[in-house]
Amino acid sequence: MVKKLSALILSLALAFSFTTSAMANTTVTFSYPDGAFDDEEMSASVVYDDSFFSQKATKQNDSLALLSAGAASAVYNKDDIRDFLKACGYTNKRDSVKDEASGNDLSFNFGKRKIGKKTVVAVILQGTASSAEWKSNLDLGFDNNMKTDSIHHGFNVTEKAVHKKLNTFLKKNNLKKGNVKFWVTGHSRGAAVADIMAKRLSDTYGKDNVYAYTFASPKVSRTKAASAKKYINIFNYVNSDDIVTQIPTKDSKTLEKTLVNAGLINEETLTRGLSLLGLDSSVNYTFGTYRRYGRDITMSSSDHDTMEQTFSDITGTDFDSTSVAQNHCQSCYISWLMG
Repeated sequence: MVKKLSALILSLALAFSFTTSAMANTTVTFSYPDGAFDDEEMSASVVYDDSFFSQKATKQNDSLALLSAGAASAVYNKDDIRDFLKACGYTNKRDSVKDEASGNDLSFNFGKRKIGKKTVVAVILQGTASSAEWKSNLDLGFDNNMKTDSIHHGFNVTEKAVHKKLNTFLKKNNLKKGNVKFWVTGHSRGAAVADIMAKRLSDTYGKDNVYAYTFASPKVSRTKAASAKKYINIFNYVNSDDIVTQIPTKDSKTLEKTLVNAGLINEETLTRGLSLLGLDSSVNYTFGTYRRYGRDITMSSSDHDTMEQTFSDITGTDFDSTSVAQNHCQSCYISWLMG
């Protein structure tokens, strides 16, 4: 009788623990360093809900998009993303991949949270953090005939390195196909790597188990599969005035003009970067047409008007539509989704 009573008490305690650990409609206030303002710390609030990951991954969820934009912004600072994940009830593991010679560096955070019978693994990827990474950003992968790889080489190699660490994380936590879902996000360079990773995770685990939202991503692939319905679970948020989302262009001279005129990189740095890749800046190389995997969600005119007002509220500065940095920065994308 005592054993049966003890077992009942234990089962009730476990049931109570499970029900109280569920998170619904939880407001998460977070900080993030905004690159358009010399990494000044901004703050915003988003909503987290476990139910986001019981909905169809192929259905656009604006609330999950905003949450993802917050995570993709907070990951630029290790303390900000730690606090963000904790507020959402996720574990936190900060890590990075480094290859100084190629510039294929990237910092990222993994986190996990048990929701029902499955564990959601968060993969949050940081954007460009150093000038060295521009070599990777420019590396389309040329062969001896000056033909580019079908997938952007710098982003592809970086994704493979991060993916290797993700597989180690999954193995360590005994997470296998059938008991795991993925939440993948990133901004800028991090978005490009996230786009490729979401595609590969979808190939392995199925699109219904991969929730992917990217922001300000460059284009990543020349393959027709990039826009195939197979990857309708990947949502790429694009401000059409954001120069970064327009590259790679079809040829090197257009790319050079776009980057230099936008002030993203000066001619000396660009020439040096191309030289390191074995390319001659005086030659116009043909790249081909690049795309992003999944769907592009493009900011409309009405979205833009609302974004400008929210941007002013968040940053304390009027939005400058001529500013390359402001069109690309985290606050722009967060403001768009908050509207």
